[in-house]
Amino acid sequence: MSENRVLVVDDQEENRYFAEVLLRGNGYEVHTAGNGAEALAQLRAMEFDLILSDILMPVMDGFEFCRIVKSDGQLCHIPFVVCTATYTEPQDEELAMKIGVDRFLVKPCEPEALLAVVRESMTAYPLPCLSPRDLVPDEQVFKLYNERLVHKLEEKMLQLEKETRALRASEAKFRQFYESMTAGVFSIDKQGRIRESNASFQRMLGYTAEELLFVTYSELTPARWHVVDEIFLRDQVMAKGFSEVYEKEYQRKDGSVFPVEMEGFRIRNDIREQEEIWCVVQDISERKSAETLQKKLEEQLYQAQKMESIGRLAGGVAHDFNNMLSVILSYAQMGLAEADPASSLRVFFQDILEAARRSADVARKLQVFARHQAIVPKVLDLNESVRDMLKMLHRLVGEEIQLHWRPGSDIWPVKIDPTQVDRILANLLVNSRDAIVGAGDVVIATRNVCFDADNWVYYSDVVPGEYVLLTVSDNGCGMDKSMLNKIFEPFFTTKGEGLGTGMGLATVYGIVKQNNGSLDVDSEPGKGTTFKIYLPRVQEDLAENEPGQTAAIPRGQGETILVAEDEQAVLEMANIILTGLGYTVLLANNPVAAIEKSSSHTGEIDLLLADVIMPTMNGKELSDQLSKSRTRMKTLYMSGYENQVSARLEQQEQDRYFLRKPFSVRELAIKVREALSG
Repeated sequence: MSENRVLVVDDQEENRYFAEVLLRGNGYEVHTAGNGAEALAQLRAMEFDLILSDILMPVMDGFEFCRIVKSDGQLCHIPFVVCTATYTEPQDEELAMKIGVDRFLVKPCEPEALLAVVRESMTAYPLPCLSPRDLVPDEQVFKLYNERLVHKLEEKMLQLEKETRALRASEAKFRQFYESMTAGVFSIDKQGRIRESNASFQRMLGYTAEELLFVTYSELTPARWHVVDEIFLRDQVMAKGFSEVYEKEYQRKDGSVFPVEMEGFRIRNDIREQEEIWCVVQDISERKSAETLQKKLEEQLYQAQKMESIGRLAGGVAHDFNNMLSVILSYAQMGLAEADPASSLRVFFQDILEAARRSADVARKLQVFARHQAIVPKVLDLNESVRDMLKMLHRLVGEEIQLHWRPGSDIWPVKIDPTQVDRILANLLVNSRDAIVGAGDVVIATRNVCFDADNWVYYSDVVPGEYVLLTVSDNGCGMDKSMLNKIFEPFFTTKGEGLGTGMGLATVYGIVKQNNGSLDVDSEPGKGTTFKIYLPRVQEDLAENEPGQTAAIPRGQGETILVAEDEQAVLEMANIILTGLGYTVLLANNPVAAIEKSSSHTGEIDLLLADVIMPTMNGKELSDQLSKSRTRMKTLYMSGYENQVSARLEQQEQDRYFLRKPFSVRELAIKVREALSG
């Protein structure tokens, strides 16, 4: 027989495993039993050098097991070591020693301490067995044994009762939490049948709890997701015991499909067999809608930024263009005035003036696109504006296309430059005309609309408020989504080479945005197109048309004018005109030079004629600087580039002291006189 054979007796598998690993690792042969009865059977089958036993065990506890061992003449010599986590009081150790236990250990104990006791117990034995008279406990020992046993049973019952109450409370809390979760929770068995579900999951799918018991997991999932689900279950839930969150779709009882986000967990039973899979599901329909809206807003922002970048370029071109046109117009007018009435030069100058005016119109169109156009908004009735354009629009679309006008009743007033309304209608009608092959229909309509806090979100580009809606609809070829995303880009066109510039709808977009409006378009291939323009309602009276006035060119009376202009040609032209009108002129080609001219001039300076946009400082800043020492000096601003500074100055000066480029000799003379007389 091995000198190191140990019998470990304990009803807890993990305790037996721990002792077995520890002792075998230190050279002992180990056998195990789950209670005293099993241990006795092994003791009678083979010889052991030590018994390591728990006390509280089913069938036969450690005390009874020890009494039997110590009363058996063939077993009593085996060292009996008790290791207990229940009988831990001094009375328990005293009782154990009276019954025959050799060493008494309290769990948990350190591995080294347990090994030391095992070694000491083996070296101290075999000991002579006690006589039968000594082994039979007296009444006191027997009574103490029963008392300790009853006491421990009572403790165990109390502990069990507490644990039962705690378990019930925990289960109630879990059930309350489970049922109150906003996320759907359900479990499926090995066959994919739904075994349990919470109220959120039932509401999410439109089934009752009872109905779901007869529905399989795959029946809740659209067929296109079945392969994804198989991969999800195999590679994540089954392989790792849990899954990462992933997106898919579910199908409700009514057949509707909606997006969800879910994760799964594998649950095993006591014998480590897979019992069921639990899943947590969140309806993400609202989040998906928000993401779609956000994507739309990002696309609109990108579009706006792109338009703004090109708009700045167009505005800069218009600025330089207007400077040159001012020179051309002014010199052509002066040449026309000085030319002999019978001279052929008059025809040349008139042609130059006409070409310059047409070029100025091109510059204004660029400024419309750039949202920097020098416009004169008026409060008007949109129905009247459209009605005045109908004859021209009929000619524009041609005879094969029927133009229908459907004005709304009691249309609210809007504030917009009338020429801009003309441009909007002309560009949209040309677009409709080119979309119709052969005969067709175009409908122009107006009506009042109101967007409140509840419905404005569906029109993300419209601020809540009251609007007049102008629609232009056609039954032409329509457009697909990819084309709709580009139609407002400058130079984008679907027409053949030489048939379109790609600036029409970009111009419409610029005008609408310039007037704080919004633009929407609905179109499908083969179903036509509808443009919707929302112009904000104004609480002002309709503007009255004022008859034009013809006035002679006013002359100067020797006043001194300081001209600050960084464009040399415009500076020289202003000098010629103003000197010819009888003014004393000081010239400066930048703000620094203007300040130096003012400092060195000993007399009065009656007027500062300053370009708004100049290097180092703008015209307003220059005026403020000079006004500190020349308090009586007036200022007339001029600009061919309607940026934020120009627009603000124009609004503040109410157009009296603001001259827009390109300007004629008459316009310059009148504005200078008005400023000096102000």
